[in-house]
Amino acid sequence: MNRVYSVAQDRSTSAFTPLHCKNEELELQNLLHKNLDLIPGDQIDPENPRRWLLVKREMIVEDPGTAEGRWSLDFLIVDQDGIPTLVECKRFKDTRARREVIGQMFDYAANASFYPSRDTLLQYLEERARDRGIEIEELIASLEPVSGTFLDSFLELIENNINQGQLRLVFFMEQSSPELRSIIAFLNSQMERTEVCLVEANQFQNGESQVTKLVLQQAELLCGEWAA
Repeated sequence: MNRVYSVAQDRSTSAFTPLHCKNEELELQNLLHKNLDLIPGDQIDPENPRRWLLVKREMIVEDPGTAEGRWSLDFLIVDQDGIPTLVECKRFKDTRARREVIGQMFDYAANASFYPSRDTLLQYLEERARDRGIEIEELIASLEPVSGTFLDSFLELIENNINQGQLRLVFFMEQSSPELRSIIAFLNSQMERTEVCLVEANQFQNGESQVTKLVLQQAELLCGEWAA
């Protein structure tokens, strides 16, 4: 994890201390829930920056063999093209943040065709609209989807992407291991329809001030970093 400094008017510097996440839900999931743009849509697609809409947090994923809830996906979000984006948050010191999280994410992706139905998608989006105190049509319009603001067209777009395996898998972490970065680079080099991204949200603190430095990896090299 690189260092971060604040610069005073006299040009003196003060170092921020690196932080390691202790509570995954409070320090990573809640951070992302309130700031979906921490998934850098402008770097994922510089020519057509991705815009995000939350569909469901902590979505239960059923086992197709038993029809019982087996997994819980941290976030299901969609972009303006109706591409479902599956997001898992893991703290660095969680040993599952290395290999197990890859298998966990592919369980979600492999069973995506079994969830959610159009009615379930509609239910989730209606819940989001109520949370924001707006009508569902206004919620959809805020994303500026390519299908226009028609609800049925947007739901159909999401369904078609799921059925065709057009997905995006995002690992949102405070820090990642070289092994995980290598795995993600390999997966992206082999898959055509499904995109895999790693977003590092490095945390730093100086007194009462806290910053998050973001690093995106899609392929073999780190694509960029900036402070938020």
